Amino acid sequence: MEFHISLFMFNFLLQYCAGGVNKSINVAVLLPFDESRLFSVKHIAPAISLAIEKIVENPMYTVNNLSVRYADTKCDIAFGINHAIEFYMYNQVDAFFGPVCDFAVAPVARQVMFWNLPVISGGAMARDFIMYKNTTYGMLTRVGPINFQTLSMLVVNVLTIFKWNRLKLLYDSSGQDYIVTGFCHLLTEALHYDLLSVQPVIEQDYFRVDEGVDIEQLLSREVGLQYSAWRHTESRMRYYLPKWWFCGI
Repeated sequence: MEFHISLFMFNFLLQYCAGGVNKSINVAVLLPFDESRLFSVKHIAPAISLAIEKIVENPMYTVNNLSVRYADTKCDIAFGINHAIEFYMYNQVDAFFGPVCDFAVAPVARQVMFWNLPVISGGAMARDFIMYKNTTYGMLTRVGPINFQTLSMLVVNVLTIFKWNRLKLLYDSSGQDYIVTGFCHLLTEALHYDLLSVQPVIEQDYFRVDEGVDIEQLLSREVGLQYSAWRHTESRMRYYLPKWWFCGI
């Protein structure tokens, strides 16, 4: 999958930058070097190398030189924009690949509007990147396999099918941070705001699960019977239907 995303990104870049004429293209890849991340340089760099080979072999593209430079975002809000500014100051970038982590890509995607440079990201899953696509994030193109809006649509469809009109959102603010920093926080935020626009109205509440909390007591107190129900099947067998969502470790 990484190879196909990388190839698409390079095709997009060549159409955007090359314009069918011979020129050199500088790509700045902003990704975490931490190998535990799904979109780390270790995982993505081989796909980028393969994509470059395919581009070079294709006579349709006339590019003198395709240069790729890497910088470590640490999946952090400060490091990504710092490296982006450095690449721009030294005239070493025509387009950015990444960042992927939402908090890292946001300041870069906002700044490039003033530089007129594209940002192509396999992440940027948060709701804001969709809501403000034509304004704040006009130079950002998302090519990732998922985003939180599609997840919201899934939850809405499940609630509609079962005719549920109440939902409890439980989330660990640092849950799934090994994938993307702030994953559960951003996911829950997207669900909360997307559900506000659903008709008929779905009653919802949310609760942040802090470290060390007793999960059994938490579920009894925050979920209880208010956000759960018993249903009868055609064979009169009873089964338990939870009406709460938990995003955590």
